[in-house]
Amino acid sequence: MFAMSLDGFIANDDGSFDWLEQFPPDDGFGFDEFMAGITGIVMGRDTFDVVRSIPEWPYGSLPVVVATHQKFDNLPASTATMAGTPDELLAKLKAMGADGRIWLMGGGDLARQFLDAGLLDIIDIGTIPVILGSGKPAFKKSSRHWLDLQSAKALHNGAVRSIYRVKR
Repeated sequence: MFAMSLDGFIANDDGSFDWLEQFPPDDGFGFDEFMAGITGIVMGRDTFDVVRSIPEWPYGSLPVVVATHQKFDNLPASTATMAGTPDELLAKLKAMGADGRIWLMGGGDLARQFLDAGLLDIIDIGTIPVILGSGKPAFKKSSRHWLDLQSAKALHNGAVRSIYRVKR
């Protein structure tokens, strides 16, 4: 699950996403239900930098692997960092106890790698009614992939939640 501007960006050019502040994840997006089915998270480093700045780690003891070459001190519990292919990142996460649905959480380059490797099954998008004009794209330089729409719902705040299955 991720949020995207109407013109396909997941963050501003500088990596910030102030445009999301008026669209909290619990505002009709089904975030709580989504999180209830997640057993682990693969996260991009830029996303980790943002999430890590939150005073309390929001993922509790859920296994998290951060895709990065960088080393960090004082990682949250059940969080690991590593550089690797999508298959290697998933293997690490499974070794940490993730045994079901995995949330691929940011960013666009990481999403492209998983999509191109055939490891992304569902794309769950909250399209926010804003045109940014520039920023970090949702799927950076991806090859072509066809999708089947599973559901779409207009939300009271003007956003649209769409769930797609990647065609194989």
